Amino acid sequence: MARILRFVAIGLATLVFPAVASAGALTLHPSGFGTHSYSAWKAHQGLPDSKGNDDQALYFQKMTTTATVAAGVAVIKGIAGTPLSDLQGLAWSHREDGHCGAGAPRWNLNFHDSAGDHTVFLGCNAAAHAEAGTYNGHGWCVDTQPSIPTSSDPDAVITGLAIVFDEGNDTPNPPPAPCAQETVAPGGFVHLDDITVTIDGVVHCWTGANDNGSSGASSCPASPAASSQGVLGPGVAVALPAGLAVDPTDTELLTGLNLAYPSVPLTSWALYPNVVY
Repeated sequence: MARILRFVAIGLATLVFPAVASAGALTLHPSGFGTHSYSAWKAHQGLPDSKGNDDQALYFQKMTTTATVAAGVAVIKGIAGTPLSDLQGLAWSHREDGHCGAGAPRWNLNFHDSAGDHTVFLGCNAAAHAEAGTYNGHGWCVDTQPSIPTSSDPDAVITGLAIVFDEGNDTPNPPPAPCAQETVAPGGFVHLDDITVTIDGVVHCWTGANDNGSSGASSCPASPAASSQGVLGPGVAVALPAGLAVDPTDTELLTGLNLAYPSVPLTSWALYPNVVY
């Protein structure tokens, strides 16, 4: 997955996108497809939440080889049609016992301009990294994308945004300097938290499942004090929780999934809207 920051035409001429508009309520939808692969919010695995005390983290898993066509994917709805120039920031924190590779987890950013349709991959390891301290026995690292893609076309619009995890448990996990790494062995998983999208000066932050929509967190909580209480294990399980079928009438979600991973049949996808305890 060394295709970081590369533009790829993806042939979306048949898709219809909303009229240009600034992003309003954004929602994040964990999903996945394929062997031992999914994403879901997990309680008691993350940093403090903006609401409640579940300390949720968004967990991604691909417990199979990288060559296997499978992925954990989280699609962000409500952003299609936003001017590309309004996108000002993308960031998350990853737990340091997980994978932060060149291509996974990564942001998949899709946009359309006068030259056509483009996909940009923004990988975890290529981000700017900063230690965020220790919470519940695990170190955390803030991964901020240092440069947001631009276009010479002032009418360029975002058509999709997703987080994709598709590097398996056979892919080396190089520690992202200057952050620590609890293990360098390939693990096929990662926990993300404080997932942040900044649109035209407005910060949208997900600390847990409750932060979806207009009532969600407008900013991430302050960095927590270091804590060694309640030391957590990796939270890894090869078996998948029960997922839900994708609503075939949800055209925005269908478009987002297809942009994130083209050509995957609708019946292969599963959604994981519930928190895993």
